[in-house]
Amino acid sequence: MADIFVKNGFILTMMGEGVGMIEDGAIAVKGNMIVAVGKTHDLEKEYGGAEFVYDASGKAVLPGFVDAHVHTSNTLIRGEGQDVPEIEWMLKTQAPFGRHTKLEHRFIGSTLGILEAVKSGTTCIGEIGGNMGPAAEKVFVPSGVRAHLANTINEIGPGSRLDPNKPYVFFRDIGERKLKESIEFIEEWNGAADGRVTCMFSPHAADMMSEEFLLQVKEEANERGMMSHIHIAQGGREAIQINLRYGTTTVRYLDDIGFLDETIIGAHCHQTTDEEVALLASKGVRYVSCPASIGIIDGITPPLALYLASGGISAGMGSDQASGNNHHNMLVEMKVAALLNKCRHTDPTVLPAWKMLRIATIEGAQTIGLGDSIGSLEPGKKADMIILDLKVPHMTPIISSPVRNIAPNIVYSARGDEVETVIIDGKVVVDDQKALTLDEEKVIEEAQKAAVEICTAAVDDYMAADSQLARAAKKGLL
Repeated sequence: MADIFVKNGFILTMMGEGVGMIEDGAIAVKGNMIVAVGKTHDLEKEYGGAEFVYDASGKAVLPGFVDAHVHTSNTLIRGEGQDVPEIEWMLKTQAPFGRHTKLEHRFIGSTLGILEAVKSGTTCIGEIGGNMGPAAEKVFVPSGVRAHLANTINEIGPGSRLDPNKPYVFFRDIGERKLKESIEFIEEWNGAADGRVTCMFSPHAADMMSEEFLLQVKEEANERGMMSHIHIAQGGREAIQINLRYGTTTVRYLDDIGFLDETIIGAHCHQTTDEEVALLASKGVRYVSCPASIGIIDGITPPLALYLASGGISAGMGSDQASGNNHHNMLVEMKVAALLNKCRHTDPTVLPAWKMLRIATIEGAQTIGLGDSIGSLEPGKKADMIILDLKVPHMTPIISSPVRNIAPNIVYSARGDEVETVIIDGKVVVDDQKALTLDEEKVIEEAQKAAVEICTAAVDDYMAADSQLARAAKKGLL
C-alpha cells in the first residue's frame, strides 16, 4: 500500500542521460520516499488503493525544481533595482533599503519568495543570507519547502564600502562573529525537519574578506565534510576590488591561493575570460548560473554552456533575488538561460530543452550535494515532485511522434501557472494550484504592507543616492 499514487502521466524521471520519459507512467510514494516508478498498468494493482490518487492524464510529472542560489529575503524590493549600471546596483539601489529593513521584513520577504517559488514548481531552495536560524524556524520549516541553507560569512561592516574604487575596509571581529554564528547554525539545523533542512558554508565573496579568513572558512567546511558556496567573479565591483588588493582577477587569485576544488560551489562567474571558466571546470568547481539576474544587473550572459563544454562536473541554476531578476520562477529561468546562451554562442543547438530540465532538477541537486536524495524520480529517493498541466492553450498540442514535444514546451512555453500539484518530502504542499502550507492571501497582504513600510522610510536615502533609476523616476518616466 502506498500513501500517494500518481498515474497515467508523462513521467520525466531524469534517469539516464536525458529526461527519462515514461509515457502512461505512474509513481508510488510511501512516507517521504518514492517506492515504485513504472507503467501505470504494472503498478496500479499494487498501489492503486493509495490514500491519495492523482490522475495525471494529459499532464507531466517531473522532479521538483532545484533553485540552487537564491536570496528570498530581498523579495520585498522587487522592481526597485533594475535598469541601472552594475556598479550602481548594490550601492545605489540596494543599500538605501537595507538601512530601513527590519529582520521581520526579511522573513516576510522570504515567505513571499518561497510562495512564488513553490507555486511555480520549485521544491528545493538553496538560500544564502543572514539570520538563517530564525529564518529556518519561522519561514522555511513551516512552508514545507526543502531548504539547503547557509549564513553568509564576510568581514564587511558599516563603513566598509564607502567608495567602490577604493579597497574595502575589513573588520576581522565581524568575520569571526559571522563564522561562529554559521557554525552554530549548522550544528543546530543540519538535518532538521526530518532531513528537509540541510546546511552548507558560504564565504560571501573573495572581495569581502581577507585571504587568511577566506581559507579559514573553507577549512572549517572541509573539516565537517561540507561544501562552500561562494559568489565568484560576480561583476565589475568585485573585479575592481580584487585588482586593487591583489593585482589580478578573482579566478586567478582563488587559484593562486589553492581555494578552487570540488568542494566549492561557485555562483555567477560571469566576470571571467573563457580560459578562467575552463580553469574553474578543470579544478572541479561546481557551478550555479543565475542568467536572468546577471542579464539584468550586469548585461552579461553567465557562462553556463561554456562551463559544461569545458568539462565542468556539475551545474545548476538559481533565481538569485527578485530585487535583481524580478522573480523566483525556475521555468522562466530555464528559458532565459537557454536563449541567452544560444545567443552568446550564436548556436541554437546550445543547451537544448532536455538539458535545461536536467540542470533544473537532477544536475542542480548534484551541484549542491543533494543528488543522492533528490532530483530524479526513482525508488529510494525522496518524494519531491510536481504535476504540470499540459492541457492549456500555450502547452497544446501534446505530441509523442516523431519527436516528443513535452520537454521543449515545458522549457520554452511554460509560465508556472500550469503547476497543479507540488509534493515535497512526501507531503502535498500545493494542490489544485492552491498552497496548503502557506496562506496565500495573508502572505501577499503582509508583503505589501512591509514593502510599503520599507520604501516609505527609504525614499530620501534612495533618491539621494541618485541612481539612474532614481533619475528616471524624477523625470516621471516610471
